Amino acid sequence: MTNSPQQTWVRSVAIAVMATVIMLAILIITAEEVPALKNWLKATFYHHWLGKGALSLGLFAFLSIVLGFIKSEKPPLSKIIFLEAIFVILSVLAIAGFFLLHLLKLV
Repeated sequence: MTNSPQQTWVRSVAIAVMATVIMLAILIITAEEVPALKNWLKATFYHHWLGKGALSLGLFAFLSIVLGFIKSEKPPLSKIIFLEAIFVILSVLAIAGFFLLHLLKLV
């Protein structure tokens, strides 16, 4: 059974979201702990949040387009979408957990 073009693009966007949320969580946490990274983001993009957004948008667009041209039926689309939700939840928990520990002065 072959994928429809829509399924291929949905799969590529879901995988791009997974990679983007992981990169964004890493960037957010690392920028708080490594002042040089935060300063580079500020210097390059005017504000560190703009930098994180630009890098995330760039990765998302790049992966969505590149993966959209790769025809693949594995893993099934339902598993990809389930994994996407898991990745988003884990990234949110990592960011929220980091800032909670930061607020409690444990980090």
